[in-house]
Amino acid sequence: MKKIFTLLLAISLCVSAYSTHLMGGQISATYLSSDSNGIHYTLNLDVYRDTIGIPMNLNQTVDVYELDLSTGSYNFLFSDSIDFGVSGSMPTMSLVYGVEIYHFSDSIVFPTDGYYMIKWDDCCRNGAIINMVSPLTEDMTFITYVNVNSSDPNSSPTYLAPPVIYLPANNVWQYNPLPFDPDGDSLVWNLSVPLSGTGLVTGYESLDDTVLYSNTTGIFSMDSVTGQITWSPKMVGNFVVSFAIEEYRNGVLVGAMSRDMQFVVIPDTTNAFPMISNINNVPTNSMGYPYVKINPGQNYQLHLLASDPDLNDVVSLQAFGESFSQTTTLSDFLVTPTGNGNEINGKFSWIPDISDVRESPYIVVFRTSDGQFYFDETIQFEVTLSTELANVNGCHISEIYPNPADNRLYTPVSLDKSETISIEVYNVLGVKQQDEILDLSVGSHLIVKELDLNSGQYLIVFKNSKGLILSTQQLVVVK
Repeated sequence: MKKIFTLLLAISLCVSAYSTHLMGGQISATYLSSDSNGIHYTLNLDVYRDTIGIPMNLNQTVDVYELDLSTGSYNFLFSDSIDFGVSGSMPTMSLVYGVEIYHFSDSIVFPTDGYYMIKWDDCCRNGAIINMVSPLTEDMTFITYVNVNSSDPNSSPTYLAPPVIYLPANNVWQYNPLPFDPDGDSLVWNLSVPLSGTGLVTGYESLDDTVLYSNTTGIFSMDSVTGQITWSPKMVGNFVVSFAIEEYRNGVLVGAMSRDMQFVVIPDTTNAFPMISNINNVPTNSMGYPYVKINPGQNYQLHLLASDPDLNDVVSLQAFGESFSQTTTLSDFLVTPTGNGNEINGKFSWIPDISDVRESPYIVVFRTSDGQFYFDETIQFEVTLSTELANVNGCHISEIYPNPADNRLYTPVSLDKSETISIEVYNVLGVKQQDEILDLSVGSHLIVKELDLNSGQYLIVFKNSKGLILSTQQLVVVK
């Protein structure tokens, strides 16, 4: 089945002269309904271009092909004209390089169940691109494959985080397009080669080349678990990459799509990256990824502090992820100034419902910006019924919450026998700030501890009557 979706179309399409200097984009198809007329989908086409080129036609055409199972080839079915979205073109990140976003949307009808390919093609790519031979003569082509099944509806995968354009040379940079599937299908993502017309672009060179494009401190790569991209570019210029997503349902490939993006590396040695300063306080899993476990019904809050070494820069913080739009109870993200220079506090809040419990974590991207450069941090949130984090001699200590906290924290504790538990609070210098001794009976308890602490980082240490450490957990206090 995989060969069905990766088969390249051997049909020539005429080249349009409507636009040049194309920088990237994608196609996504979202299931709407089924009736006697066919299977209805919403089709979204996003195209990015620099403002130097010729403006795009505000009406674009996509071609739809259907797979012939007997021959394994895709046969042309129909063309669909899609209109420019009501939001209009939107200049973005124009401090360095003018970019416009064109959004086109329309509904289409597939006549029957089957395997379909949706294709858009236009000329020409940005001539400044370095990592291909002749970009100005290359079309930019997007292809999305969809398994249309009226009894088992399927939407194509997509990306939740908007693209970013600029980054400075010789700095380790992080960006996450946040691959996502609205149906909850399993996704596999990777880097691919951009398409042009009926095939691949000519002479494409991957950005992980350490001779030309990547410093060894940050070889261009895409994390297979989170989708996060890391890169320390070795040279200034315009570079194009393509990200591919495949979606699997019950082990069967049911769709695929890609996003083309252009990165503009500039020679900036004075403007520093904005950063989340307390990201290291977020718990990690056994693989070293920032990872938080939340129980359904738990009022979880995470405070992230972002700032920029350039004191005159205005820092912003955004969050993207499935928990903001797809879960039963939606998460919230509120940003407020701390009063400490350009530092801001981003508060992620979520009280997940029991229906949000699942095996795979929810991935959230937190993006800092100073108006020119962007930097992403990726955190996984698992909604789970299992709260046990420590089990020492019949004592079960769960994760403290909320964390960061203000003036109170909670800790679920379960005991197989009566026990005296001490709770000690230490600052980062190892100086004890608070302690408390509790005599607890057999069973489950919710310990409520009042805090009288200044903003900062602390260690919460739980011990039994013999002085044995039952659990040590990090706590951030934000006033």
